[in-house]
Amino acid sequence: MSGPRGPQRLSAPVPARSGSRAEAQRARILEAARRCFSERGFHGAGMAAIAETAGVSQGLIYRYFASKAEIIREITDSQREGRNEVLGRLADCGELVDLLLEAIDARRRGSGAPVEFDPALFLEVSAEATRDPDIAAMVSSQEQDMQADFAALVARTAAAKGRTLDPRALQQRTMLLRCLIDGVVVYAIRDPAADRAELRAALQDGLVALGL
Repeated sequence: MSGPRGPQRLSAPVPARSGSRAEAQRARILEAARRCFSERGFHGAGMAAIAETAGVSQGLIYRYFASKAEIIREITDSQREGRNEVLGRLADCGELVDLLLEAIDARRRGSGAPVEFDPALFLEVSAEATRDPDIAAMVSSQEQDMQADFAALVARTAAAKGRTLDPRALQQRTMLLRCLIDGVVVYAIRDPAADRAELRAALQDGLVALGL
């Protein structure tokens, strides 16, 4: 099957070499792949493009990754771990809004958004999950952790305001916050000229409406 998984290879990849050099090679390949996927999409970014961006041969890529699907899985796992760490450091939902707007601005400048909050890559993964069962399963497997991370942030925000949310209220506000955040990513990509101050004000009003 074509797509993110690419053609099936008959032989297993050579095990990745140990040591800092091997880790540096893997990291360079993953960052190159993330940039290619963000700029060209999964289908538009083949192994040749990833190899060129990373400055390595396609053969070397296959020493570390069996397929493009494996690269995608590594990137999304890295995003999940990074988001978990970043969300855990945020004091409240207002800081999340600031972080998201900074990522959108970085995308506009062409300076590259942080891997944990890359708007274009988020949309690419979401779109591909509607077409590829493997990507859909991968996204679904991360959902419980994502929900827990956002719920913890919502609970901290409420607690900072002297409020305690019952389980149902926490679940509802968490779902609404995620819809708000996901929606602003789509909006900013579709309308890159949207006024930053107006967008921030709208998001702040949304948080107020949620009691956050």
